[in-house]
Amino acid sequence: MNIAALLRYTGNADEAPYFDKQYYILHDYKKMADKLGFNIVYVTTGCDYERICEKCDGLLIPGSAMDINPKYYGGEDKPPLIDEYALDAKLMRYFYEHGKPIFGICGGHQELNVFFGGSIRKIADPIAHRNDSEFRHVVDIKKGSFVWDVFKSEKADTNCFHAWELDRIAPCFDVVATTPDGVAEAIEWKERNIFATQWHPERSFCHDLKTREIEQQFFVNFIECCKRVREERK
Repeated sequence: MNIAALLRYTGNADEAPYFDKQYYILHDYKKMADKLGFNIVYVTTGCDYERICEKCDGLLIPGSAMDINPKYYGGEDKPPLIDEYALDAKLMRYFYEHGKPIFGICGGHQELNVFFGGSIRKIADPIAHRNDSEFRHVVDIKKGSFVWDVFKSEKADTNCFHAWELDRIAPCFDVVATTPDGVAEAIEWKERNIFATQWHPERSFCHDLKTREIEQQFFVNFIECCKRVREERK
């Protein structure tokens, strides 16, 4: 089982100059792939990505430190340092057009909404949704959703690290988890096997001990979805 994903960019001026600018993966994803027994294929450029993606059964869109240029959702052209969305959109289009499952997390949640015609905005109360410590909040969950399939409850406690939120929801998506102050924390297009969370369920593999045995089920379910779709396509 191969799952495609994107490397993310970071710059750290405190490091030696040669190592200042780096692309990285979070250790949580490595631990997840090891535990669940699949390979993550990281796509670094737009060169010949179609052939790479043909060998992959699903797409993971991880969080990012780079903002999405507002031009992609009808705003002013404000290029970020690295336009990660430009490459991500190519992959999203490929996997969507080929009917393969997609799972977006945090920045990936926002990218999927923008890609399918929605928009994002700076969150009104960033302190309530982003904190350097282990900040958490409660989300309300829609029954029958992919989030319900994991928590089996109408409420759950999740981690929270984001400064942006969904504004206009893309018409293809159902909002299936929200915070008490109205932030869309999870969306899905169940018929097309496209799912996304604003929080980081991958942290359960290395960090969030409270939800370790629960939130890992998001990825178990996603891998099973990828296997099912692959068999259906044969």
